[in-house]
Amino acid sequence: MDDPNARTMMQGLVGKRIIELGEIDLNCPSNCQIHNTHFFGSDRQIIRRGQAFSFYARFQNREWDDSVDQAAFTVETGLRPCESNETKCTFPMGRCLDQTCWSASYKIHQPKCISISVFPPSNVCIGRYILNMQITSCGHTYQRCLGDFYVLFNPWCADDPVYLDNQAHREEYVLNEHGILYEGVHKHITSRPWHFGQFEDGILDICLKILDMGASYHHGSDRDHCWRNDPVHVSMVVNHMISSHTTNSIMKIPENNDYLKGTKPFSWNGSVPILQQWYSGRCRPVRYGYCGSLASVMCTVMRCLGIPSRVVTSFCFPCSIENPLGINEVFDSTGKNLCGKDKLWRYHCWNESWMARRDINQCCGDWQCLDPTPLETGRGSACSGPTWVRSIREGELDLDYDGHHMFSRVNSNYVGWLSQNNAKRTKFFCDTWPCGQRLITKSVGSEQFEDITGAYKYELGSVKNKEAYYRAYRRIHPGYCNASNCHIDRELSSLKNPFLSDSGINMRLKMANCPMYGEDVQLNWLLENLRNENKTLKFNLCAQIITYSGCPMDQFWKDSVTVTLGPREVKKIPLCISYNQYGPYLYDHNIMKVVALSDPECGEVLMVSRDIVVNRPPVIVKLLSQPRLKVPCTAEISFCNPLQEDMKNCVMTLEGCGLFKEPMTIDLGTLASNQQARTVVEFTPYRLGSHRLLANLGCHKFAYCKGCAKAEVCCSAGQNGVLPVSQNGSLPVCENGSVPTNGPGPVPVADPAFNSMCEYICIPVCNPNCSSGGQPVYDFVYLPAGHPLCNTLCNQGFNPSISPGFEMGCDPGFRVVCETVPPATCTPVPPSMYGSMPAPAANPVCTAMPHVVFETGPAPTHPSGGGGAPLSYSVSVPANNAVISVNFIIA
Repeated sequence: MDDPNARTMMQGLVGKRIIELGEIDLNCPSNCQIHNTHFFGSDRQIIRRGQAFSFYARFQNREWDDSVDQAAFTVETGLRPCESNETKCTFPMGRCLDQTCWSASYKIHQPKCISISVFPPSNVCIGRYILNMQITSCGHTYQRCLGDFYVLFNPWCADDPVYLDNQAHREEYVLNEHGILYEGVHKHITSRPWHFGQFEDGILDICLKILDMGASYHHGSDRDHCWRNDPVHVSMVVNHMISSHTTNSIMKIPENNDYLKGTKPFSWNGSVPILQQWYSGRCRPVRYGYCGSLASVMCTVMRCLGIPSRVVTSFCFPCSIENPLGINEVFDSTGKNLCGKDKLWRYHCWNESWMARRDINQCCGDWQCLDPTPLETGRGSACSGPTWVRSIREGELDLDYDGHHMFSRVNSNYVGWLSQNNAKRTKFFCDTWPCGQRLITKSVGSEQFEDITGAYKYELGSVKNKEAYYRAYRRIHPGYCNASNCHIDRELSSLKNPFLSDSGINMRLKMANCPMYGEDVQLNWLLENLRNENKTLKFNLCAQIITYSGCPMDQFWKDSVTVTLGPREVKKIPLCISYNQYGPYLYDHNIMKVVALSDPECGEVLMVSRDIVVNRPPVIVKLLSQPRLKVPCTAEISFCNPLQEDMKNCVMTLEGCGLFKEPMTIDLGTLASNQQARTVVEFTPYRLGSHRLLANLGCHKFAYCKGCAKAEVCCSAGQNGVLPVSQNGSLPVCENGSVPTNGPGPVPVADPAFNSMCEYICIPVCNPNCSSGGQPVYDFVYLPAGHPLCNTLCNQGFNPSISPGFEMGCDPGFRVVCETVPPATCTPVPPSMYGSMPAPAANPVCTAMPHVVFETGPAPTHPSGGGGAPLSYSVSVPANNAVISVNFIIA
């Protein structure tokens, strides 16, 4: 029997040929801009999950026809892709996207060309994918591999567990390649710059290799790939890979401060050389690092994968094996700090990453503490985390992972013990002010630090602080799980110092100067008698080197003094430790501990101590010319030897993301006392944006002295037609180094025809070629809406629609026109140009002013439908007290 439907279908096929797939344009530059991955470069498709990406498919013989043509896509990741573990998915192409799963849609872009959008849902696994396209045309099916693409976590997507709702925070904790590490002691904080370099060439592939080298991958690669949709799992893998006791961890920590067979831990300037050395060395641990470099490398990996992260420094960090809520230090009768099982680190660095913990029913994102440094515990050494920072503050230690370790490390009590002639130890000192006196991290958009102590614990002595401590105490000490608060208070009161409670003496050691290498250390010892009676005490004074990790080193200074104090008398005793006394012992350790301990034979044991940081001499870095993309630039590096002796084997190392492809080493030989070394180096910047030139000087006296200079890399006017515009989301910089604030403010283009055809917004920049009297003139550069500067403008109250654009750079295909538009030559935009779009609220008004125009990409369709003469329009539109000049050409 004749089927009318089948007959109609066959009639539709008559004359149709199988559609032939031609060129595929993956549209990488535009996708990378929109997905905030263009810093990796635009030669690869790197996208973020929960956000669609688009590309173009051109056909050779005819246009796409839904009635006879269908398409589907297959995405695969991992060694053995499988739909059951969500590492493989096949989905059809329709007319609209389904944002709950993998989906694809298309629209007609041009004749014989369709624009295809693919949506990766916000819960897919991160990693490298293969994209295949299957086309069924006129009953015939064929397939083509379209290439690979990378999927990262997406802090811009509200459905992603790593979502961060503050653009400034996203720019700091995901996009910023430059960081600051804080060191020293809580009363004297020092800083040093660090290059994270998460967007450098090859780093993304190294980060994915790190995941493949993790223990869970080797226990089951299929299961591990399936779990890579969870930032908790990924963070744990990275955390354990940084410095675990395995043969493929990224970095080793020197044992007993012995690092003769590797790089000195403090000489590193950034993460990139460490990761590259690990990768090129067949994934063997790099020698050597310390907690700061470990946390920074982890921060690099996490930011690269799309997880917001930052490095945190805690001062007075206890590492106790036996007492989880206490730290013990032992002294002899001279005041010398003896080496014991417990260590009081002067500072310690770890990583914080932002994510929602679905494993603990956490709906919204928050900071999670991850410590990649393996620290000694009662069960051996191990890294810790992720631990919800808020659970540490609240004392809720039953949540995964390692909350009891992190709580004790910011809330322990300090106890001092006296050992006399190797006899039984006597407790003589207790500080109820817990450890973790100060926790800081780099501020958002600033070079200063932010104090985040309040995020880890409530104010000492407050009701909430005590309640959190009681909860944690019961959890850490099972024997007290049912104990009352009063019972725990009585237990804690036993820690109090039996001597200091009735000594009647107040003592302080106060710095009289901030010493630098080569200078004497000046202190004032302040004593106050709180009683109405005379006091005579004998004190032993000493000083010794202390490593940052709390290991006591050589004792280099000793003295003794008898002090007599009258009733209520206050006395100040100056102390001086010469460089000749401490200089031979410092080397890499620039912290010394000065102690004044009363002689136990006096009947009272009193002690006062002070940790002193000796500042390192600076390396001065000065740029001698404006850094421009792919143009040689010079910098002057200078250093003066402040010591009263020669500095031998001086080596200067220079590096900088976007400035040096690899570190530059300069052998300076020997520097005599007070000799100043100057050297001029040349480098060629290879990436636009804000960068740092870092310098490190090492010699036989110390491993590192640091220097840093900012380098704003831009393109010169006339260099392939590109003006100096930063690509990192900051406002452009004028020739004289200033930001254009006096010219017209950044405003959206007001002409809807221009918005539709060019999809750009405009910002003012300085153009030295369009100048008057030698002064920069504020001109307009039209940028794609996906450019990072658009985000900057949105933060200032503007909200241009996001649409595909082009990547800023020195592409010869871009052309800049610098011209003045006389009013007489202004041609109004014809109504036919607007089509169905609304015309401007006001007729365009022309003005004579310099302006700059980018002309790029395919020309819009001519109003006549093609074949007409090229039309050129120069339009100026008033907007927000500024004039926007629009120039476009329609061929």
